[in-house]
Amino acid sequence: MKKIFVLLALILWGISSLYAENELDSLLRALDNKIKHDQTYIEIKENRIKGLKKDKQQSGLSMKDIYSLNILLYKEYRSYMSDSALCYLNKNLDISYLLNDTYKINETNISISRLCASLGMYCEAFDAIAKVSKNELDRNQTAAYYISYKNIYGGLALYTQNKRSKGEYWKQHKTYVDTLLQILDRKSPEYLNLEETILRERGLIDKALKVNDQRLNLTQAGKGEYALATFHRSLLYQKKQDIINQKKYLCRSAISDVQSVIKDNAAISMLANILFEEGNINRAYDYIRFSLSNANTYNTRLRASEILNVQTIIDQAYHEKSKHQKDKLELYLIYISVLSVLLFILILFIYKQMKRVERMSIHVEKSNTQLKDLNITLQNVNEQLQRTNMEVVEANKIKEEYISYFLHQCSEYIDKIDDYRKMVNRKIKDREIDELYKITKNNNLKEQELKELFRNFDTMFLHLFPDFIVEFNLLLQPEEQIILKNGELNTELRIFALIRLGISDSSQIANFLDYSVNTIYNYRAKVKNKTKTYRSDFENQVRKIGTFSR
Repeated sequence: MKKIFVLLALILWGISSLYAENELDSLLRALDNKIKHDQTYIEIKENRIKGLKKDKQQSGLSMKDIYSLNILLYKEYRSYMSDSALCYLNKNLDISYLLNDTYKINETNISISRLCASLGMYCEAFDAIAKVSKNELDRNQTAAYYISYKNIYGGLALYTQNKRSKGEYWKQHKTYVDTLLQILDRKSPEYLNLEETILRERGLIDKALKVNDQRLNLTQAGKGEYALATFHRSLLYQKKQDIINQKKYLCRSAISDVQSVIKDNAAISMLANILFEEGNINRAYDYIRFSLSNANTYNTRLRASEILNVQTIIDQAYHEKSKHQKDKLELYLIYISVLSVLLFILILFIYKQMKRVERMSIHVEKSNTQLKDLNITLQNVNEQLQRTNMEVVEANKIKEEYISYFLHQCSEYIDKIDDYRKMVNRKIKDREIDELYKITKNNNLKEQELKELFRNFDTMFLHLFPDFIVEFNLLLQPEEQIILKNGELNTELRIFALIRLGISDSSQIANFLDYSVNTIYNYRAKVKNKTKTYRSDFENQVRKIGTFSR
């Protein structure tokens, strides 16, 4: 029993691994496509920026209006072009001092400090945050104030080469983290980010994943917050040594970076490094070049220096692989050249053989032509025989249906005549001669029987030829087409129904329909005048309705 459970577990693990790898391949292809069309997303962002700049050019704007538009422009440039983002913050700083608005001065200095810290400009970040009046901050600004200090000391601790200072920087960083945990809303993205980071550093990965789930629920794919949350999730899977899920979430983060035009990103370069280590050099080379291009556009020395270290290694491997492929290509070219010579010799040999075969084929062709003629003749005979057989089958079917129908009608008429005889006998016996005279004098009985005969004829005919009306109308001009009333044929249709059954003589048709021969002739001529085809060929076309040949 234990072996069965182990086997089932192995099967399920294999299926889940295969699914995960297929999903990863799809994500990598999606990322390739996003990178290929990244200019589309850049154009969308540039159009938004142009719109904001156009709004700034409107006359009559107050300083506060310009300040608000500068904030929007700063947010657009914040992860796109650092120089432009810093430029609009500096413009807002000037406006804040002109307005003598402490709130705006604090808000702008905090934003400058956070931006400079992300760029590795720690001196500038300190200078900006030092100008903030801490006692005049509201709740949100206070949180942003401490986040700025946290980022500054975290960056210094991470990148400083002075080991004595590193410990002090980490200590300051932790102090601000503890402060933020006290003042931030526990459901806010900033708090969840800090909580997840702490759990990750403590090695509590499963708990950190649950916190990351909360962060992902607060955002959606294609947004900057989603890119950051998925990047942090990849770090959690890195801790778990789950390389497939790490790559999947790096892909998701990178895709969102491209869609939201975030040039300051780490996901693509990290993914490139992993792919390089796995031997996927071509894709790693494309990703690292794209990542370096983003860093240059964003103008951050910090990120560019990180990427350059990886790019140097990947570039070297890529060029070595290209050289190896070039050497292989040259070798293949030699092989192809040799094979081409052999192929040329083989072609000459084949050509001579073909000439011999050609002379023989001339004689065979003559025989084949004669055989082909015989086959065509035989085929024509077979087709004619097949048509004849089909016509015989159709005629037999019609005969069987109508023999059965008229046997049934004869049986009914015999019963009706016998009932009529009994009625006459009873009237004579009861000496009701006058009443009997009235009955026999009335012509209603004949009319009723004719209606019954025609109704039965219509039913039987439409049963044999259900598409007769449709095909008959196709022979007529559009405006002259006939529509059935109450599912019964009219006189014109009954005439041509009889013709379809093989009764062409007008006198026979007249006897059946209880009309004069001249009336039947007039009806036939009238319908022929409505046809789309030649009048002389119309009845022949009617005879073909419903046949196998059609």
